[in-house]
Amino acid sequence: MGQDKDIAPPHLSGPHFSPSELQGLLSFLCEHGAEAVVYGGGGELFTWSGAFEFLEAVKKSGLRPVVFTNGTLLSQPDVARLNGLGTSLIISMRDTVEAWHNRAVGRDGFRRTLLAIEYALQEGFHLESRLAVEIPVTKENETRVLDEFLPAMRHVGIVPMAEEYIQISASSDERGRCHTFTETRSFFERARAKDAEVGIHWELSFGQRIIGEPKCSRPLYSFAVFPSRDVFDCPSHSVCYGNLQSRSLYDVLYSDRFRQALLGFTFCACSPFYTASDESIPLQLPCYLRALK
Repeated sequence: MGQDKDIAPPHLSGPHFSPSELQGLLSFLCEHGAEAVVYGGGGELFTWSGAFEFLEAVKKSGLRPVVFTNGTLLSQPDVARLNGLGTSLIISMRDTVEAWHNRAVGRDGFRRTLLAIEYALQEGFHLESRLAVEIPVTKENETRVLDEFLPAMRHVGIVPMAEEYIQISASSDERGRCHTFTETRSFFERARAKDAEVGIHWELSFGQRIIGEPKCSRPLYSFAVFPSRDVFDCPSHSVCYGNLQSRSLYDVLYSDRFRQALLGFTFCACSPFYTASDESIPLQLPCYLRALK
């Protein structure tokens, strides 16, 4: 939860989950059809001394570990250990130029990130599509992403994750580097053309984009458990439905209160849609859970 960055609100902070607590959460996920556990960030997983024990517990439970990481703390034995667990790695870069990457992340880690990618290639992660590299696309780096990043990833068999960096609540300077939705559509059309040059063909697919805004009400498909053991409807922590120190996760998520939140869900204010055109953005979400009635 990003506690290495000290960004969790004080009232949601707390100790790491004990092995028994973690096993309870993993068992709940397995019983409800989950296939993988993704460490998505907000911090760097490998700053935690218990990171590998956590991933081993995930693997032992029958789930696949997926980890977003900048890779700077991973040694060659570490990457080999991750490979042994069947981990999928998504390694974060901010630019293809060392100085600009380091400036974006605030430290000199570019070469260590590249080294982690090299270790993963040596271990054969890419042969099973378990290695991806993510990079945010901005007005500053879009040409390099298309002309350098994308061809390089395709050449070595790494899954490229070029993500549009869209911000509506950032500083004016940051917003100035971000694309509009029209520019975003144009970028992905150009990416499709670039891939076609090397024989890779795909069609654009439009779906939901999530923008982390305050007071998000996203209970349709998500819940979050914070270090305080509070259970919220999503990581934006808008509504608390219970605490695991007094109730089981099953009791919280199967409560009448949570059920009614699901059934009453119509539109999430912080979840507009990424569509083929602005005119095709839906006014409200359909309710996918009518069967629960």
